[in-house]
Amino acid sequence: MQVLQAPKAGSIMAIAAHPDDIESWCAGTLAQAIDQGATVRLLLVTSGEHGSSDRAMQAHKVAAQREKEAQKAATILGLADVVFLHYPDGDVEDTHTLRASLVEWVRRWQPSALFTHDPEHPYPAYLCHRDHRIVGRAALDAVYPLARDHLAFVEQIQSGLSPHRVSEVWLFASNTAESYVDITAGFERKLAARLAHVSQTPDPVALAMGWRARSAAIGKCANLELAEAFTRLELD
Repeated sequence: MQVLQAPKAGSIMAIAAHPDDIESWCAGTLAQAIDQGATVRLLLVTSGEHGSSDRAMQAHKVAAQREKEAQKAATILGLADVVFLHYPDGDVEDTHTLRASLVEWVRRWQPSALFTHDPEHPYPAYLCHRDHRIVGRAALDAVYPLARDHLAFVEQIQSGLSPHRVSEVWLFASNTAESYVDITAGFERKLAARLAHVSQTPDPVALAMGWRARSAAIGKCANLELAEAFTRLELD
């Protein structure tokens, strides 16, 4: 177990499956990284168009609403960019096309650190959303070795993008997390960003109480007041 500081500078990229995923798992850390001078950008693979229990809602309207909410949350956190890839919610597959898309944005944004889902030891065990597992796996493959290799996706190089080597990966929603970040200074922004996802928040008061309790429970593992937990990988 180790206590880490949020990345302090440079470019950070988060790759997530759905709107509100980063708010759930790493927004406190990212908010503090931004406060310390980092530039953070978010790539959302789907628009979460199946995320509604309202039978009168159509998928395209849910997607539009959730994208708008994600943009508002990004403004609260201070993200520099949010890009939606519009892959199908609940039906993301680990394909050549998906890997190409992720490699392209890694090369375009040139992050020093990348945050994404843990695909190998996901939380919750057994019942983790399949999109989380697949996006995390594709993101790791995009980072190592594809984005760094000049002979991978050569058409991107020919169009002007450069190969890029990511230095570290922070895996969130990880069942084997042993690295903790004190998010006391970033918790209120994390919570405000999550509450911006109004369509996913039937009871804001209960959510706020539950999220504080969860962050406190995570923090207790490392003697911290409020925390987020990660599996951190250093890349050669």
